[in-house]
Amino acid sequence: MIDRVALVTGAAGAGIGRAIATRLAAEGATVVVTDSHAGRAEEVAAKIAAEHAGRAVAQTLDAGDREQIVEVTDWVRDEIGPISILVNNAAYNVLGSIFDYDPDVWDRVMNVNLNGPWMLSRQVMRQLREAGMPGVILNVSTYAPDIGGNGIETPYAVSKGGLNVLTRSCAHEGGPYGIRVNTLSMGMVTGTRFTDALHPDMQAAEVAKSPLGRLPHVSDVVEAAMFLLSDAAANVTGESLNVAAGTHMRY
Repeated sequence: MIDRVALVTGAAGAGIGRAIATRLAAEGATVVVTDSHAGRAEEVAAKIAAEHAGRAVAQTLDAGDREQIVEVTDWVRDEIGPISILVNNAAYNVLGSIFDYDPDVWDRVMNVNLNGPWMLSRQVMRQLREAGMPGVILNVSTYAPDIGGNGIETPYAVSKGGLNVLTRSCAHEGGPYGIRVNTLSMGMVTGTRFTDALHPDMQAAEVAKSPLGRLPHVSDVVEAAMFLLSDAAANVTGESLNVAAGTHMRY
């Protein structure tokens, strides 16, 4: 990862995005920590920079805002260099019934979870093509599309299903330019606010589905992410790696 420029969305929380950003910096990448919360992005980037020789900067980015996406990715290209690692981690989800879902909330879910990653991928792939550089994109997804969102998160499942297709489409188009694109898929992950703080009541049912008798931790997800982002996965593109302790096997 040495000397590579990485942009991670939704990287200023306490979960997967921040953990991946920190690990990328530890591996020698210059990491652009993006988040819609400016103060939090600055705080996380400063902490990563202090721990890893200044290899982190902050940029405020609403992953559902196309104009901001263009502004931020252009800034990174001009001030630091072409983005050769993109992690589309930012996500938005509101549970509810399709009978009651607010159309504006539906649009927000689609903008953050699907339209944003498309625009970011478009920007980064253009940068890499123009620079004649290889690169890698990682889309953070879920197995929710395979089970229809359990009837309580239809927009989220639909958006992530679209993201999975976007992975394969970008892999086809990016391949000739040395750009790999993969999906990292999961369900409940411990060490995240969603699992530990918001839905601790759901953990037992998920653990019961696991042949391993456990749920993955954020650290497990980071290891899988680093494999897909590294040269060890040089011949892996257009694929989905499910890190879910076997809670959802594809038959």
